[in-house]
Amino acid sequence: MSILFHNVTFDKINIYKKTIKKYFKDEKIISINDYKKFNDVEYAIIWDLPDIVLSKLKNLKVIFSMGAGVDHILKLKNYDKKIPIIRIKDPEMGKRIANYSLAQILNYQLNFKIFQNSQNKKYWSGERTPIDNENLTIGILGLGFLGTYIAKVLIKLKYNVIGYKKSIVRSSNIKTYSKKNLNKFIKNSDIIISILPATPQTDNIINTSFLKKMKKKSCLINIGRGNAIDENALIKHLKRNKEFYAYLDVFKNEPLKSSSKLWTLPNVTITPHVAGVTAIESAIKYMFKKYKMYKKNNTLKSDIKSIKNFY
Repeated sequence: MSILFHNVTFDKINIYKKTIKKYFKDEKIISINDYKKFNDVEYAIIWDLPDIVLSKLKNLKVIFSMGAGVDHILKLKNYDKKIPIIRIKDPEMGKRIANYSLAQILNYQLNFKIFQNSQNKKYWSGERTPIDNENLTIGILGLGFLGTYIAKVLIKLKYNVIGYKKSIVRSSNIKTYSKKNLNKFIKNSDIIISILPATPQTDNIINTSFLKKMKKKSCLINIGRGNAIDENALIKHLKRNKEFYAYLDVFKNEPLKSSSKLWTLPNVTITPHVAGVTAIESAIKYMFKKYKMYKKNNTLKSDIKSIKNFY
């Protein structure tokens, strides 16, 4: 039997291949060019697999996503919902995405964006008092594995943290709002970190109405998926509210086109989808752990259900 490995988006592909071979010693690793061997494929480790290839994997048992997102699989017409999807729930990715979130929080909190804009104009802006951690409420929009990881890091640093999730976990020590209380969640947050997955329900959730409910001098950080933001609505909001800031790592279409007005707005910071770069060794190790569970029990719980709980 074989594992199909496919990714044309990530870098360090040779390291991925080497690491997969290191753990999956009993399986042959093939590419989409080895089409004559497609009937032998039982497992797929993928990102952006062509739909036509998926249709030919007649004996596929488990799909491993190479990132935290699974929208690149769910959008494929030939995806069979009976096949479990395993996405990366890796503490190393959690650390990286929490560090990114904290960096952008500090940029906002310590007025670094203001100072950077002043530097560009060669203008000495003078002293500005930062906001203390205890006086900032961070709202995590999408309290799944990564959202919860970020929340725990921020709580240790004495930030006030609240969360949003469709289904509230009563055992959580994080104050969580459900769909019916979304407006309260928005209005109570000084900073909102969106880490929502791409689903029809999350499409353009951050729209004109959502943005108007945010505090005038607040901050939006998007590290989930670009579909969550109505970009035209955000651009208008940023132009009208000069002290509102957006830190954007993901977009509806990537790479972000050079013609996008987001590039030139002084209250926007853009990064190229780097908040949660996959930690190769630990990610493949996580996949191998799930692989062994499947080999032992001949079944795996799919991560699709957990995705649906976001919104």
